Amino acid sequence: MNKYKKIILDNNIPLYLYVNPSMKNTFVSYNVLYGSSGLWFNFNNNGKDYNVISGYAHYLEHLLGEHCQFGNMYDNFQRRLQDANAYTAHNVTSYHFKGSTDIEKSIKELIISMEKPVFNKKDVEATRHAIIEEAASYCDNYGVLLVDMTENNLYSGFNKFDNTFSPIGNRETTSLITIDELYDCYNAFYTDNNKFIVIAGNVEEERIVDLLNNVYSNIAPHESHLLLPNIDFSEIKKTSDILYRDVDMSISSLGVKIKKPDDISMKKFNYCMSVIRNHLFNSKDYNDLNKSGMIDSFEYGYFTYVKDYINFIQSFATNNKKECCEILLELLSKKDITEKEYLLTQRGIIASEMRSIDDKYEYIKSFPQKMDYTDSFSDSDFFSSVDYNEFMDTISNFDFSNYTIGELKRIKK
Repeated sequence: MNKYKKIILDNNIPLYLYVNPSMKNTFVSYNVLYGSSGLWFNFNNNGKDYNVISGYAHYLEHLLGEHCQFGNMYDNFQRRLQDANAYTAHNVTSYHFKGSTDIEKSIKELIISMEKPVFNKKDVEATRHAIIEEAASYCDNYGVLLVDMTENNLYSGFNKFDNTFSPIGNRETTSLITIDELYDCYNAFYTDNNKFIVIAGNVEEERIVDLLNNVYSNIAPHESHLLLPNIDFSEIKKTSDILYRDVDMSISSLGVKIKKPDDISMKKFNYCMSVIRNHLFNSKDYNDLNKSGMIDSFEYGYFTYVKDYINFIQSFATNNKKECCEILLELLSKKDITEKEYLLTQRGIIASEMRSIDDKYEYIKSFPQKMDYTDSFSDSDFFSSVDYNEFMDTISNFDFSNYTIGELKRIKK
């Protein structure tokens, strides 16, 4: 994987470049480290305090791409037979396209669209209607709402989402978004120190770097004057909470928050937690939970990241919420993984990583969401370098006692 290179452009914006002659299409993404979580609701920019509702990062994603100085950027790319889209995650906003023709023209339009945006009331209102429809669909997804509620409960220092637990906003909050605050958020977060570009394909390094430097030479620097509040992430907000929706089953979610020990990297922290999670899902005790019916097919588990914490979220449908949560916590807290079990789990994680890399476009597309804990495309070499003793020594400091429980129930009529 040494073909991946990190190149610092003349304006100090990083370019992550992957040159591969076997790729038929070129993939390009423009990324801003500004997402939908509550980390960005309160901030100070240029000496002025701001307190905004949820949904501004997602709203900007739609506005900047669909109403730029070239018209609808995505329609323009598609007319060039390029596949174009964007997404807003909790920690990043990413605009991307892939194709085989007119790549340099689209790169230039993508950068100019982001760096020289058009803000007018007509475009803002057109964007509002589209987002209300999308937000309505999101807020009807019961499983996602349950998981977001559980994750929200893991932090006492800030509201990760608004009270409907929708990271992209909802019907009510979307109707309250203003053009002035959109511009304020753009000025605060779309700064040069918050951006990076990803390009992958059969391209010439020198030509691409020269192109980017030339485009940016005609764009004024966007300096940062942003101050974010010093939030205490150490305590959880609630032990449990219930979200009532008109659903036929009682769905529960266990969220565990683990702080990274000071003496290890986020990359190693993420890897060791991946081993614990994968070992849990493949353990006899966990399979017995499935066979007993205590956890049914609704369950799934995943990680999210906030600062130097990893959140492990486990969702399941059960009639024995308390007992099930106790068993899951006990299994997570076990640190008696044998060397044979560790090596089997390690090989599985590396194999999964290599399978992802084989799907180059999707793997590179998801790279911006990994920026919280890595600065490289592939971690397979690092994973294989962590031996059993190093792993056991690292996890001896992990504390699984900081947890919360969410529950989704039928509306009482």
